[in-house]
Amino acid sequence: MRTSTFKSAKFSNKKKQIDVSYTSGKQVSIHYGHLGIKQNIKKLWVDKETRGKSIGIILDDGTIDYMPYDQPLAIIKDPEYMLQNHIEHIIAQIKEVLEKKKISKKYLAQQLATSDNQIQRLLNPNILNKNLIQLYKVASLLKLEFEIYLKSAA
Repeated sequence: MRTSTFKSAKFSNKKKQIDVSYTSGKQVSIHYGHLGIKQNIKKLWVDKETRGKSIGIILDDGTIDYMPYDQPLAIIKDPEYMLQNHIEHIIAQIKEVLEKKKISKKYLAQQLATSDNQIQRLLNPNILNKNLIQLYKVASLLKLEFEIYLKSAA
């Protein structure tokens, strides 16, 4: 995912808000309440030890906490982040069934009339550009079916 590291972060105790910028250019504002923060923030920084994958927070009472890069994205239900999570979940289930049934990726490639490399890309959760028809075909070969539904966001 391109939005996996923080570039900068700032806070406003007046607005009770943390504003983060990602290296991808995406910007997100999160209210303290969404993070369970009930007091003011004294200091906020992009954590270099995690290579920008978390933000350090020191509260007024001296408590130190960390926020992982994906927490703001999950809170705002960022579409790219949600898509990545869904793809990871689907691929994990497919891989689990492949392992359980001892079906090789080479067999899948033959059945789908494609290359081994294409199957590797299809089953790589870090590559978002997926061919849904191919995923459906793999699921069908494994006797799995997709169940897609939408619901009102809370």
